[in-house]
Amino acid sequence: MALYKAQSIAFTGHNGCGKSTLLKLIAGLIRLSSGKIDHHEKIRFGFVPEKFPGMNISLRDYLYSIAKIENVDHSEVDSFVRDFFLESMINTKLYELSKGSLQKVGVIQALIGKRNIILLDEPLSGQDAASQDVFIEKINELRGRGVTVLMSCHERRLIDELTDLEYTIHNGKLYCKENGEEFIYKVFVKKNESLTAWPEMTDHGNKRMLQVKGAELKETVIRLYNEGWELTGIEEYL
Repeated sequence: MALYKAQSIAFTGHNGCGKSTLLKLIAGLIRLSSGKIDHHEKIRFGFVPEKFPGMNISLRDYLYSIAKIENVDHSEVDSFVRDFFLESMINTKLYELSKGSLQKVGVIQALIGKRNIILLDEPLSGQDAASQDVFIEKINELRGRGVTVLMSCHERRLIDELTDLEYTIHNGKLYCKENGEEFIYKVFVKKNESLTAWPEMTDHGNKRMLQVKGAELKETVIRLYNEGWELTGIEEYL
């Protein structure tokens, strides 16, 4: 797999498939057990972890500290704080912030200063539309300046509006979704003898499973819910 300047790639797949691990390997945060990663030039990374740590420091002091390290004026930090609707929390300790607000701080710290590659692990998952609008705008601005973006994500809107390529990870291997290729999903429901099983359902212990095309997934889930089935999981399947 090769990565290019200004390219944006999304990694998708079920929980535990290795998306976060792949981002950490690329950033050099964990060691490879095999293979190698070649950098053709010195790379400066910005990294947004899935769970940004709450610390005993105010939002302002933390981001100003990052700005000092990156030799960036405080006005850039103030602009990010306004854009992400965090002005009222500027003096709040990080450990006192909600999960959503802490996620925004994690994004801002990665955007401060000059980076070659931005790594985003589930950025702004579950955030409101206004915050996602700002995020999409900021990331596309970076892409316009030649920054490469790698993102682990479940948010379909972010994938559609931010990425050039989408890869899924299955059984430790990368598969590229391109040329109109459509993923198949495994949908699992709890067995219920009072409901009539669909012809395409197969038994898996105390569950039933059916395979669904991506374009039909939403409609299928709604139908299952309306019939009274209890959904227990959805997995990408190749």
